[in-house]
Amino acid sequence: MFACSIFLDARSTGTVLPRRLAAFQKLLEGRDGRIELLLVDDTGDPRLPGLASRFGARLLPCEDAPLGDRLNAAVAHSQGAVLVFLAPVLPLPADWIDVVAEGSEHHRWDVLVLTARPRSLATRLWQWLCRTPPADTLCVARKWFDRIGGFDPSLDAKALPELLERLHACQARIQYR
Repeated sequence: MFACSIFLDARSTGTVLPRRLAAFQKLLEGRDGRIELLLVDDTGDPRLPGLASRFGARLLPCEDAPLGDRLNAAVAHSQGAVLVFLAPVLPLPADWIDVVAEGSEHHRWDVLVLTARPRSLATRLWQWLCRTPPADTLCVARKWFDRIGGFDPSLDAKALPELLERLHACQARIQYR
């Protein structure tokens, strides 16, 4: 079993996809091979199989469906104990992969939200009141993902924030970094 499954959605990532894949290839070099990178594709773009192959990602073609449904299908084909749903465009902290690996091994959190910059409680409260979906990377322990039934398959842009809300309601240990 892989320690970590990292998901990239081709539709959400858009034109920055080749740069993101190249960055992940460099990041994963020198690792023990316990991290899988999965590229979820509902676009049918004929360039994606070659792109995924070149950067060591596994391509998971799926039907044109909302994001929640696409990611649920991708999780069903993954093997990681920790599921990482990447923010489409925001940069990640430099040490994020080490934080994910260390926290999951020592069971310090059930859900880890990686923000591009630290957010205060007031900022998070304001986003919650305005119902703006956070564009953060979400790392979820597979057991919690399975426990709450995964994503709502009918949701698209709000799939990740809604999953986070349900995890919070179920009293999962959520850590922001």
